[in-house]
Amino acid sequence: MSLALVPRCSSGCCRRSVALMSRSLATARNEAIKSYDEIPGPKPLPLIGNAYQFVPFIGELGGMQIDDIHKYMYKTYGPIVKLSKIPGRSDLVFCYRPEDVETVFRNEGPWPHRETLQGIDHFRSVLRKDFYEGGGSILTENGQQWGESRSKVNQPMMQPRISRKYVPPIADVAQEFVDIMRNIRDEKEELPANFNNELYKWALESIAFVALDARLGCLAPNLAPESEQQRIIDAVNIALDKMFDMEVGPPFWKIIKTPAAKKFFDSLEVFLEVTVKYVQAAIDRYEARRRETPDGDWEPSVLERLLARTDVKTASIMAQDMMFAGIDTTSYSTAITMFTLARNQGKQEILFQELKRVLPKKDTPFNDERLEEMRYLKAVIKESMRVMPIVSANSRNTVKEVVISNYRIPVGVSVVMPNTMYRFSDGIYPQAKRFLPERWLKARPDGAERVGSTEDFDAVSHGKHHPFAFLPFGFGPRSCVGKRFAEMEMEILLAKIVRNFKVDYKYGDISFNSRIINTVKDPMKFKLTERME
Repeated sequence: MSLALVPRCSSGCCRRSVALMSRSLATARNEAIKSYDEIPGPKPLPLIGNAYQFVPFIGELGGMQIDDIHKYMYKTYGPIVKLSKIPGRSDLVFCYRPEDVETVFRNEGPWPHRETLQGIDHFRSVLRKDFYEGGGSILTENGQQWGESRSKVNQPMMQPRISRKYVPPIADVAQEFVDIMRNIRDEKEELPANFNNELYKWALESIAFVALDARLGCLAPNLAPESEQQRIIDAVNIALDKMFDMEVGPPFWKIIKTPAAKKFFDSLEVFLEVTVKYVQAAIDRYEARRRETPDGDWEPSVLERLLARTDVKTASIMAQDMMFAGIDTTSYSTAITMFTLARNQGKQEILFQELKRVLPKKDTPFNDERLEEMRYLKAVIKESMRVMPIVSANSRNTVKEVVISNYRIPVGVSVVMPNTMYRFSDGIYPQAKRFLPERWLKARPDGAERVGSTEDFDAVSHGKHHPFAFLPFGFGPRSCVGKRFAEMEMEILLAKIVRNFKVDYKYGDISFNSRIINTVKDPMKFKLTERME
């Protein structure tokens, strides 16, 4: 086993693992551990198992979105639920206690195993095997093969010194987008109903600069619907929407190509067709620069670092993975943060005061040091992601037998760990229904350069939440590899928005579709009023 693939213990990790083990042993002594078969849940039928559960008007879960499934499971069966014998799927165990989530993650091993995204895996290993065979992917692989692929991408994607060099160009993209926002407002100073698509363009332009070291031109005025940039956006949106139909319930699409499967595979084909062109152009630029400057006297980009550590095919696939995962996630999280600030004007004003101190003028240039000073901004984003998370759950397949909620879970079970169930729990978050960014501040905001409400900080600081109740980027070796860049993109854009505009929303609450990735359902017609200071 390569030492490079074994994750180092973070601060307190070993002590926490020993404590968990001690509690498990104490539980075992005081209460008999129950068998896997005793876990409550929907009962399978002969031959078809639990496949019928997802059929509308017949099964318990038919027609439900993911958030509704979790609410129903918890209310009906309790804090641990088993859904077994689904044809073509591993058994599912849903655990709704943060303590159990911690147990699962602490026992995931150096190569965490996650249930494969079967639709994407089928596309890459069967339908387009000609392109993907032999290339690495952190999106679809498991085991040691995943570990080897992840070790190659960790260094260019997760080192702070590398991500810092992208602050100025990402800030340029954000400023260009803020100027567009200013120009597309109507006479009421409101953004158009399709502002969501504009956010997609910003997200693609930002992550493509990281993945390809080039601007794609997504922010060009009057971008045509048939343009390559819009085709990428549409393809990702369709794929993520139809992924719910592909991944939830039995994979009947492997036998009969369903309408959802056709749209899903067609969208992945479009994404491959368009992105491979941009990836190849980036590789050609890299090869030309290497010929012109053979001594390598330049600061390599993320893609160039990938190319130096792996082959062209693997670098190309990893660049595709970054772009596929980096559009909806950052655009959604940015949209919900704008919404939570619009509905909490007092907190928006606190944030503005911080931004005015760090960025004295609207055009004050961004750098890494200024970004680090924006502590309240980081707290606002965290609190927004708590109340309206981007994903409903994390998951891991057990690689060894574990005990959760006093039930014995065998190897090979897919444990689903929802986080949406915790967001309004006062037992986990004091005053959970209130939007309080202060709960994420590390120090009481009473110093000259500390912003925030001391009253709200004191109201929530007595009860720190369980660390495994909030995992927007996952945990451990398989945590989100693009976390640093996603946070940087959101922080820079939101800082520029609030420094330039007072954000408001006049249309009540917004709803979202709870699928594999949550998306905003309602028009995001934010009102942006120019700030004069």
